[in-house]
Amino acid sequence: MIKKCTAALLCLICLSLCLLWSAAPSLSQLASADADIIRWVDFDIPYPLLQKAMQLDIESYGSETHLHWIELLAYLAAKYGGDFSRYQQSDLDRLVARLQEGEYTAHLAKSMKYYSYYHRAYTAVLGGLLGEYEIAVPAGESQSLLWKRQYGLKAFSPIAEGYWYSDYDDFGAGRTYGYARKHLGHDLIVGTGTPVVSVESGVVEALGWNQYGGWRVGIRSLDGKRYYYYAHLRKDHPYVEGLAEGMRVNAGDVIGYSGQTGYSIKENVNNIDTPHLHYGVQLIFDESQKDDPNEIWIDLYSLTRLLSAHRVSVARNPDTEEVERLYPYREVEDAAETADAAASAQSQSPAPERTVPIIMYHSLLKDEKMQNRFVVSPELLKSDLQYLQSHGYETITMTQLINYVTEDAPLPEKPVILTFDDGFYNNYFYAFPLLQEYGAKAVISVIGTCTEQFSLADSDHPNYSYLTWQQLRQMQDSGLVEIQNHTYDMHRCDQGRKGAGRMDGETDEAYQKALSADLMRLQELLLFHCGTLPNTFTYPYGEIDPLAETVIRQLGFQASLSCTERLNFFFSDSDESSLYRLGRFLRPAHISSEQFFTEINIL
Repeated sequence: MIKKCTAALLCLICLSLCLLWSAAPSLSQLASADADIIRWVDFDIPYPLLQKAMQLDIESYGSETHLHWIELLAYLAAKYGGDFSRYQQSDLDRLVARLQEGEYTAHLAKSMKYYSYYHRAYTAVLGGLLGEYEIAVPAGESQSLLWKRQYGLKAFSPIAEGYWYSDYDDFGAGRTYGYARKHLGHDLIVGTGTPVVSVESGVVEALGWNQYGGWRVGIRSLDGKRYYYYAHLRKDHPYVEGLAEGMRVNAGDVIGYSGQTGYSIKENVNNIDTPHLHYGVQLIFDESQKDDPNEIWIDLYSLTRLLSAHRVSVARNPDTEEVERLYPYREVEDAAETADAAASAQSQSPAPERTVPIIMYHSLLKDEKMQNRFVVSPELLKSDLQYLQSHGYETITMTQLINYVTEDAPLPEKPVILTFDDGFYNNYFYAFPLLQEYGAKAVISVIGTCTEQFSLADSDHPNYSYLTWQQLRQMQDSGLVEIQNHTYDMHRCDQGRKGAGRMDGETDEAYQKALSADLMRLQELLLFHCGTLPNTFTYPYGEIDPLAETVIRQLGFQASLSCTERLNFFFSDSDESSLYRLGRFLRPAHISSEQFFTEINIL
């Protein structure tokens, strides 16, 4: 009787799973799910497109036109209705060209019914794979390690460097142990004992024996959206020493060793024919989905190929016989926490930390057709000022921030800096009256040649004119506007130089001389016409050469502004180097103040 009931139950489970598998939601169902909980994701982006989108993201990072790979992929998915067999390189090229001209992805996709769905779905899949991180690298010939911050692929292949594996696209293949079902993971054929690496940073959520997976580890990503499952680990010694539920692990940490355990109720049994690592990723949009018949697992074949180029270096520790990563790694947030802890240890009563978001505007125009990533409406700026004021934020200048770090001068509890790049006349015509109305402060970084030209031209057209020396002086004298340096004549992409970057083949000496001469010329003009000597340099296009910071420090600049989108954290006794290459958030048109500030964690 028990055997009959068990058989009936297995048949019922098998039938339910088959029905679930065959009843993938239609696009109309996906659209309705977007307003609530996403319940199905087909992740079938081809590897060449995935790799190209990542490359575009990395290469444009820190520039004024950062090409976010998730936005690119979501746009194309919405265009093709999720059918990437229709993908053409020319479609991506056209999208990139329009973004580089100043368009905004969400604006281009506003008529696409499913863009929002794909953006949410792909953010859940890819959200933790690309970003800033810090890794310790050898410091020259010495044995010491130097922490280096970089942007790129911060997730790792699940197989350590130097170890062979093979794979093929096996997602959805049939499995029969226990009951007939679909394979909802990805198998990597490896030798027994191959070090298994945590793909992403996260927290160990499951550890131990599973009838199907043998010795396995489940790790939840830090944002809670991805559950990584590593199964069939080695008999007798499946995990690295000390691994435990609730433990935090970093991307690239060795967590265990491959084997062939599983397919047995009894623990520590090798019932898998071929040694391999089964790993899978479950997407979790709501906690109710974690252990639900409608679990969302994705095809990892393309992602595995992408991660194969980023494998962690390891070595065996002779004292413990465990395999360990060679170079430490940490998330940027962890680096900030480490710095905070060090500051706290140095003082019995450390100064309070300040989070200082910096917002980057450019031009303001009323014509909606001209609004894009770099042009917003005066009404949107007004809405932003109202939002910040209602949420308790106070606008400050760069000088106030510099004095906080260097002289322990006071700052408001919730400071924010508003910056305007290039010095357009419409900053005076539209923005300045709004600053006066709301008592808000702003930083305007001007281009010397443009201000010189329009000071002589007697032109005041909002669409194309630039600020004059007289207008700059008037705004500065109000106490609401601070003038900063955006180069005299390096805000261009011709003559072999982009912004304040270096030309191909230019020597260190020639580059330093050219940059110094340009910046000093604008410094002298601003001192003569406005009676001010800027203390902050704003990089045109976010183009930063390693020598540039040396030059600007020598010239007396105490801070610099990049185009990298991130928050800035300070103590009043922070290292003065923390004032250089500050992150800023580009303010595009066509999204509300609440949506924009919520997305960058200004609440």
